[in-house]
Amino acid sequence: MKHFAFRILTLVLLAASLVLSSSLAYAAQEIVLRGRDWSVAVQPATLQVTALSKASAPIPFSAAQPGLGHAQGIKHVGGSLQWSLPDKNASISMQLTGGELSVRIRASKPGSFTWPVISTAKPAKALIWPRWEGCYIPLDNARWAQYLIDYGAWNTLEGLTMPFWGVDCGGRILTCIITNRCNNAIAFTKEGSQLVGRFTHEFTPNNAVKEYGFIIRLTKSSSPVEPAKQFRQWLIKTGKFVAMREKLKSVPKAERLLGAAQVYLWGDGLLTRGDVYRKQWGPFCRKLIQQSNAPQPSVGKRINMLMVSDKWALVVQLASAQWADSYTTGEIAAELSRLLERTDFYDEASWKGIALPQEASALLARDKSTLALPELYQMNSLLLRAAYPDAMPEVADWGDGVSTKMLKQLQQAGFDRVRLCVGGWEGVEKHPEVAAEADKMGYLFGTYDSFNTVHDPRLRGTDATWPTAQFDGKLYENGPIVAQNGKKLGGFKQTGHLLSPIAARPYVEQRVRENMRKVPYNYYFVDCDAFGQAYDDYSPLHPATQAQDIAARNARLAWIGSTYHVVVGSEGGSSYAAPFVHLVEGVFQPDMGWGDPDLKDKKSPYYLGAYYPPDGPKCFTQQVPLKEQYEFFFYDPRFRLPLYETVFHDSVVATHHWSSASLKFSSALDTTALTELLYQVPPLYHLNLAEFAKNQAVMKKQYAFFSPLHRELGFARMTDFAWLTPDRMVQRTVFADSVELVSNFTDTPFDYRGANIPARSILALWKATGAKKTFTPGYAKTK
Repeated sequence: MKHFAFRILTLVLLAASLVLSSSLAYAAQEIVLRGRDWSVAVQPATLQVTALSKASAPIPFSAAQPGLGHAQGIKHVGGSLQWSLPDKNASISMQLTGGELSVRIRASKPGSFTWPVISTAKPAKALIWPRWEGCYIPLDNARWAQYLIDYGAWNTLEGLTMPFWGVDCGGRILTCIITNRCNNAIAFTKEGSQLVGRFTHEFTPNNAVKEYGFIIRLTKSSSPVEPAKQFRQWLIKTGKFVAMREKLKSVPKAERLLGAAQVYLWGDGLLTRGDVYRKQWGPFCRKLIQQSNAPQPSVGKRINMLMVSDKWALVVQLASAQWADSYTTGEIAAELSRLLERTDFYDEASWKGIALPQEASALLARDKSTLALPELYQMNSLLLRAAYPDAMPEVADWGDGVSTKMLKQLQQAGFDRVRLCVGGWEGVEKHPEVAAEADKMGYLFGTYDSFNTVHDPRLRGTDATWPTAQFDGKLYENGPIVAQNGKKLGGFKQTGHLLSPIAARPYVEQRVRENMRKVPYNYYFVDCDAFGQAYDDYSPLHPATQAQDIAARNARLAWIGSTYHVVVGSEGGSSYAAPFVHLVEGVFQPDMGWGDPDLKDKKSPYYLGAYYPPDGPKCFTQQVPLKEQYEFFFYDPRFRLPLYETVFHDSVVATHHWSSASLKFSSALDTTALTELLYQVPPLYHLNLAEFAKNQAVMKKQYAFFSPLHRELGFARMTDFAWLTPDRMVQRTVFADSVELVSNFTDTPFDYRGANIPARSILALWKATGAKKTFTPGYAKTK
């Protein structure tokens, strides 16, 4: 019996030895997974992966990593392979089915894991990179290589608008779709002469399932937007794509985005500098002073009593000035507007003997406590005008950008589709009739809002805070996102704290309800929610993973749209938010140059301008040239790709960040206009009455070409993109397989299918009819 047992033990040990030897042999060698269209060579011990195709040379996908320890438990059946790396607490599985390699990496405990190590060895020619709208990055371009390195860690939430990348291998395109875009970073380094990108995932302790993975496809294609097409297919397959036509069912007014220019309005004062006749500013100020010095009560004396001393000093200064400068008149007008918001602006003695309009008398007859704020503002405005009828027009004609006067000028100029937005709700609450009138005209009108940061309520009313960051003491104490080390995360510009979207939800609903009650908005913009800023929150009051943080942001965007049937916009356009928004800002052209001193130095030719005056901040309206580095990395057509439009053109309308509006950069005006039209992206402007007068002609010219096209193509799929010249300076897009747009970014004409496209111009060609239209922006080329 003992002898028999000994023989059984020997056989078991021998079998185990053979299994171990086999496993070690597997680990040390290459295993090939064979698929229908291509094969994959895998080295389990080093995680080196190479794509194999009969039609091309081997394509390195992930370089070998030494020091991972032994690969164990290797199982290879057909196109399936799985194994573990015990030293890394990780298990890996790969499945090649048809033309798709699926990769899953799991961990048994918290920690980080690096894979793939993105190879840029030949035959790789370029990276196809979804930074904002999209980039084509030639791997032999030293500037771009250094840019990728200097960027640091490319967070796949914030750094990449969409979770994929591609590699152009010359006739073959390798696409890698990230199935879990949370807790990832890609860092590039230079190893010898080769650029290498390391993809690292953090398995966080707050995630119960510690897993990430990829869908990898190798397609026979020369299209630089092929990875975007593959990502779109994956979104549709997984039920994560929502077309705009579907969104229209619950928000019909989103249809108004078709053909609409995008506009931010400035100048929301009750009285603006233009509401006192220019030649009357001096006499008006002199009359105020004269009345204030008289012994009897008067309106001028009342204004002097209520006005802060430094503003009254400007009144005195302007009374003796030779001409009315815009700064002084703007400051006085703003102060008068503040007085018009006061419940104690009127007293009977001051207006004694002044003929009051019937409407003002009717409002005065009522109990002031029953007046709605717009009624109070209207009453005070009527009273001021009654006191100085020679200095200013009728109250109905007052206003700057946020006024029915602005709306009428837009309409009279032929702008029948416009999306209008204001920088905050405080000003437009004085003019709710503007939102109502905009809706009647067929426009979209909305406000900016944000729930990104929470400030100490004790700062309310100071320059250290801003209205969207003000809630209450309870949320300030309990609502911030908490890092794993227990510290509250700093807010925007490191002021206050980042606010948990879970903790904020009741406050979101309260504020939105209040804003909608006061003003009939049909559009609502929520800053940051689609930007890709998502956090692991270790607060015991509202713990969240990055995925749960995203879900909470999406939920509030969806709530705003579905509850009020308004068009919803957000900043950044991260693909996770696409099903829940109609419009995104900053995808087509992002904010640039954070931390660049040249953009903040008033002596620099690239100075963007101050956030002043409030009725038209120079940082938005002042035109400046672009620094060469930003023109190269953000505007140069050779390196831009419509990746976002390829995926989402029929789902989301994308436009500029408000800091990089269409007319902001003088050296890129033609390029901007041609790219907007090529991608069918609406222009974005900053307007008050003066800015509209200055830019109306160029706006109307582009609108006449853009708007009819966008009404036809704005919710259509972008079905193709191609370069038509080796220098990549003549480009073509196709929408719905029916309309071609060809942009000639060069300084010489280009012939396309019998049509001559002048230098720096675009052609629209309808395939079915052969109809053609050409547009030349015609801006002066400046540097």
